[in-house]
Amino acid sequence: MNPNRIQLIIFAAIGVMVLLAVLVLTGVIPGLKERSLPAFTLEIWGFQDEPEVWRMIIEKYGRVNRSATIHYTQKNPSNYEEELLNALASGQGPDVFLLKDAWLEKHGDKIKALPEETLGYQKKNVRGSFIDALLPSIITASGELAGTPLAFDTLALFYNRDYFNSANIPNPPLTWDEFVEDVKILTKLTELGSIRRSGAALGTASNVEHASDILLALMYQSGGTVIDPQKRESTLQHPATQTALAFYISFANSAKKTYTWNALFENSIQAFAKGGAAMAFGYSSDAKKIAALNPQLNFAAAPLPQLGRKDIQVNYGRFNILAVSRVSKETDNAWRFLLWLQNSDVQKAYIDAVGMPPARRDLVRTKPPRDYLVPFYDQVLSARSFPVAGGDSVTAIISDMIESVANRRFTIEQAIERANLELGARLSRSTQ
Repeated sequence: MNPNRIQLIIFAAIGVMVLLAVLVLTGVIPGLKERSLPAFTLEIWGFQDEPEVWRMIIEKYGRVNRSATIHYTQKNPSNYEEELLNALASGQGPDVFLLKDAWLEKHGDKIKALPEETLGYQKKNVRGSFIDALLPSIITASGELAGTPLAFDTLALFYNRDYFNSANIPNPPLTWDEFVEDVKILTKLTELGSIRRSGAALGTASNVEHASDILLALMYQSGGTVIDPQKRESTLQHPATQTALAFYISFANSAKKTYTWNALFENSIQAFAKGGAAMAFGYSSDAKKIAALNPQLNFAAAPLPQLGRKDIQVNYGRFNILAVSRVSKETDNAWRFLLWLQNSDVQKAYIDAVGMPPARRDLVRTKPPRDYLVPFYDQVLSARSFPVAGGDSVTAIISDMIESVANRRFTIEQAIERANLELGARLSRSTQ
């Protein structure tokens, strides 16, 4: 072939490509010009975050999807669940709503889960992105995605730095043995033997914030469980339950050397904030409550104590998820939004704004926006989570188990047997 002819063919091909590019960019060729999705509106309900947080998230999403109009409403947490259920029943509920981990099973029929390979969702990617404690709850047995978590809060120890300094205790306790010794030093009694200052807010359920979570953490650390997920049976009658419960209630037993708390104290977080207790347990979200109650309090957070200085840590955490309503008319667009919320940069912006530990694995080693969050971050990967099966009944049953022993209505063995039977009955009813 003549070289000049080859050159002509090459130049002609280049010319055609340039012309096509111009036609595509100008939209002359229909179907090739990038088209945005039809405009849509999403309604989101929550009970935790201020509207300013979601204004930032919504503006961020608007830069990648201009078709979206999103409204966020912060509801009153005291009646949120009831209001949500009534709205969904009337067909007027939100497209996306926030659920506590304890609500996932009982409200599973109100969620539109996302099947694998839909809208780009792949189970392996979610498993690789989020922490282990979340996975059994957000990925169903059939591999569907139940929703998107935005944070994972962990249980830690708050301590009064002034009390520790005055008692010449240089560091917060790392183990439960050290915790016991510190409690003995920090507890102050009157001449008549009543508690003037508690060493730690621990031992009852009625006035201890997160009492059931603290006991669950102790049970997990002792090798116990609450529910067998395969058989859906209660496992409360495990030696670890007896060990954990005996240890927990010892701090409210006046016959014990560890006696430091009783039912006469106000709520543990309030007592700690007002200086009535040297230590208390709580989540990162509780730090703001403490600071608001007493801005002058010199306190800090430390990791949850462990059973000895072991290589394997066992911690405890709770979470909420955003789920898509089954009755939403915008389920695909709602899920596109929830999948976008799983991006690392979006989740980082969220946890920095609200001051909570991350749900994503790759954010655990990032710098927290505030120094007090470091212990909470450090516990995320080693945390166990709430037993979703059984829901709110687990909290109620465990709290009653604690109170029945603390009030001497039942022995430890009797209280565990009662709790085991009640939880077993609840689990049996939920499967019928």
